Parts: sequence; C-alpha cells; structure tokens
Amino acid sequence: MDFIICRLFLGAAESGASPGATMLITLWYPRNMVTSRISIFFSSFAIGAVIGGPIASGIIKITNPRFKSWEWIFFIEGLTTASYGLVMFFLLSDYPEKSWMLNSKEKALLKRRMEQDQAEGGHRAVNKKRIWRHVRDPLIYAQALILYCANYGLNTILTFSAIIVNSLGYSASASQAMQAAPGICGFIGILLSRHYPKWFGCHYAGCMFVSAWIIAGSTILLATVNNGARIFALCLLSFGSFGAVGIGPGWLMSNVGGPTRAAISGAINIMLGGLGALCTSYIYRNQDAPRYMFGHGMNLFAGLLMIVVSTISYVIILSRNKIKETNIINASHLSHSEILDLENDHPDFRYIV
Repeated sequence: MDFIICRLFLGAAESGASPGATMLITLWYPRNMVTSRISIFFSSFAIGAVIGGPIASGIIKITNPRFKSWEWIFFIEGLTTASYGLVMFFLLSDYPEKSWMLNSKEKALLKRRMEQDQAEGGHRAVNKKRIWRHVRDPLIYAQALILYCANYGLNTILTFSAIIVNSLGYSASASQAMQAAPGICGFIGILLSRHYPKWFGCHYAGCMFVSAWIIAGSTILLATVNNGARIFALCLLSFGSFGAVGIGPGWLMSNVGGPTRAAISGAINIMLGGLGALCTSYIYRNQDAPRYMFGHGMNLFAGLLMIVVSTISYVIILSRNKIKETNIINASHLSHSEILDLENDHPDFRYIV
C-alpha cells in the first residue's frame, strides 16, 4: 500500500511535465516547426529505452544493507531527474522575449514569426471562457488518441521487452542488455518522425506510415516463435510506436492557435496517452508466457485503431479548412484583444494536415 501511495504522489508531480513542455514548444516555435521540436523532446523516451536497461542492470548490483537493490534504482534515477528539473526551472524561459540565450534581434525575429502564425496569444493568459469550447472539440480527442495507440507499443518496449526477451530463454541480465536493440530502433524512429510531414507531404500520411510498422511488428510477434524473428519484430514495433509518439502529438500541437487551445490540447493528449500506458500494464500477463498472444494482439489492435483515428482527424481538418474558405467570417468589428482570443476560429487560421 505504501508503494501505491508513493506512486500516486509521483504521478501527480509528473502530470504537468509533458503537457507543460509541449505547450511551451508552441510558445517558442511557429506551427510548421512544432512537430520537429516535439519529436526531439519525446526522443528522450527512446534514449531511456536504450540506456535504461543497462543502467538498471548496473544499479541493482549495488550491495548495501540499508536499501534493497530495486530501491537504489528509484533513489538514484529519481534524484537525478529532480535535480535536472530544478536546474531547468531557473534556466528555461516562458517565451523568447524573456530568454537570456537570445539577443534582441533574435527575439524580434521570433516575435514577428509568431505573430504571423496567429500565435501571439502565447503572451496572453489562458482564456477561461474558451476552455469549455476546446474541451468539447472532437478533433482534439481524435488526434490525442494517436498517442493513446502509440503508447501500447512504446510501453511494451519500455516495460515488457526485457520480460519478453527473457521468456525466449535468455538470462535476466542478458534480457536487460538486449532491450537496447528495440530502444535504438525507437530512437531512430522518433528522430525520423520529425521529417515525415515534409517527406510524405502531410502528418496524416506520416501517421499511416508508422501504423504500418506497428501492425507489421505485432503480426510477426503473433505469427512466429523464432527468437530472432521476434526480436526483429520488437524492433519494428519500437520504430513505429516511437515514431507515432513524435508525429501524433506534433500534429495535435501544430493545430493550436493560442495558449488556451495549447493548454487543453496538451493536457488531453497526455491524459489519453497515459490511459494507453495504463492499459498496457495489464496486457502482458504471466499466464500468457511465452507467446503473449493477448499482449501482441492488443498492439495490433492499437495499430489498426491509429489508422481509424488519424483518418477521422484528417477528415475533420479538411472539412474545417473548406468551411473557412467558403464561409469567410468578417472579424473587422472585433477589437484586437477579441481577435486574438478567437485562436483557431480566427478567419485566417488554417489547420495543418
């Protein structure tokens, strides 16, 4: 029970980190650069998958009567994370004009680019009157479900890949070390995802691409008992899932026209993404070893669901852009402040596909 209570407090403390970071990115970068930056931000998950296993293998070898071996992992890694967060609190600015890293010319340039991008609202407080409007927007939920789907494969790699490899007959220490292979593929996948909108012409096509990798990896895991093929399939699953973690939230956060939309989108995105991570905790059951058909089947389901929700998002965006082109809204009677508060409803705002 004590462990569960501590985990609840840890989750509460962590809950604002990712939504805050993704919102911060929208305040610093124009919309056509948001996906690239969010992919780089979430690449830390893949780096953790690469180095986390080997580091944990080393830490559990610490012998000290005061703490159990697994407790040392929480102590050392938690202290490192908390220390880094404290440093960033003092170094990181809310938006470019406050940054000590930029000179006056660079600040002016960024301000102009953000204003042209209908994102000057980054200098404004969240509009409480518009929160409910954004909370009811189906597009936010459809795009946030991309992360929900991606987190099945991502947490399979982060949490269960060592267990899956161990079930193939490898030792616990070897399984932890071999976890690095899917992690490296995930790191490559999430870094490449920043280029998918440019390479494929739109975010939607990029989502279809990563879905194909998730489906392929899950299908191989379901179909074969060959050790080499299954490790290869974990690499495919990792490449697609981590790629989706980059392009999915990037697509969502590229379509915010102000701080209120950014705050709500980031929060719902992480909320549904966390739900996917929670579901993954229960799909790889001990009684299913060594094939884990249920767990692999759920990853296949997540890949197929990603295609559905991405298509729904694409259709909604095309429809809204068409309405904006055919039914032009006259905002000349509104004040400058009221125009900024329109955010995504601004007549000049266009959704990114």
